[in-house]
Amino acid sequence: MPFEVRYRHADDHVIVTFTGAPTLEEFLSVLQEVGADSVAWPGSLVAVDLRGVTTPYSFSEQLRIGEAVARNLGHLRRVAAIVPPERITRVGEKAANRLGARTLVFAEERDAVDWLRNG
Repeated sequence: MPFEVRYRHADDHVIVTFTGAPTLEEFLSVLQEVGADSVAWPGSLVAVDLRGVTTPYSFSEQLRIGEAVARNLGHLRRVAAIVPPERITRVGEKAANRLGARTLVFAEERDAVDWLRNG
């Protein structure tokens, strides 16, 4: 399955949807691109929907992803990640927050958007 990224712009936030089976390096590269793109977005609230990503990442890979979130999306006010409930580990969330990003992981888009809007 090819790796794809789509943006869906709402009034006050953007949903970035990742689908496919990216390698860690592909995932990190796309996070960098999303970070660069997000500088031009009028809002500073982003949800990254990872429910369509099938790659299983190790603990250390999740740590690197969290660090990349902080590095590339740390300028945003809030970043929500949406993942299947069985894949929630909070490893990346903790790494991103430790480095200054305001990040939280959710299983449902509705909950993620509510947190983005109401913190």
